[in-house]
Amino acid sequence: MDRTRTPYAPFDGTMGLVPAVILAAGQSLRMGRVKALLPWPPHGRPCVIHVIEQLRDGGASAVAVVTGAHHDAIAAVVGDRATVVFNASHDAGQLGSLQAGLSWAFAGSAEWAIVTLVDVPGVAPTTIEMLLQAAASTTALIVRPTIGAEHGHPVLWHRNAWPLLRDAGDGGARQVVRGLAARGQVLDVPVDDDSVLRDIDTPAQYQAQVESQKSKVRSQK
Repeated sequence: MDRTRTPYAPFDGTMGLVPAVILAAGQSLRMGRVKALLPWPPHGRPCVIHVIEQLRDGGASAVAVVTGAHHDAIAAVVGDRATVVFNASHDAGQLGSLQAGLSWAFAGSAEWAIVTLVDVPGVAPTTIEMLLQAAASTTALIVRPTIGAEHGHPVLWHRNAWPLLRDAGDGGARQVVRGLAARGQVLDVPVDDDSVLRDIDTPAQYQAQVESQKSKVRSQK
């Protein structure tokens, strides 16, 4: 596995800028294909490229893609569009990828970092903008989008929550989030973008989202 093609460049932490992390280290077993490389309508570019562009359009200042099982294939497609961070312990679960991504994001002085999943590709840039605006005026340490009682991605992490996540034990990120929520330090932002809840773990889910996306494009013409 060649992990030297794309350089690991820590985010420089320029004040006022918010880096973004895309988690893409999974094996895609239920999909049967690399989810990060699935074509996304209407342009047909790979999901990972689409998500990078959506994050940048929504206000992210820099983007890192955390890879694992399919590092070579994803890194080759990402090229110089984003930093690629390889998670050597990707088989141990998503926590390691989240820790690797936030280690990159908070290497400098950035106050917030956006975290999303490569298999939640439909989120609109305006939704990301809304979350960033909410983060700018809250004392919470986590900001996340909600539809009714459900919450989704992207999730914004404040750097003061990073030590808790870095030292998380068996309970992982969920335990950290539950603890912060109990202290009133999680801000739920109601949105009307149901894509924040919709992932593409299976071929059926992928096809349903593709058809939904095509329908949205047709309705905008």
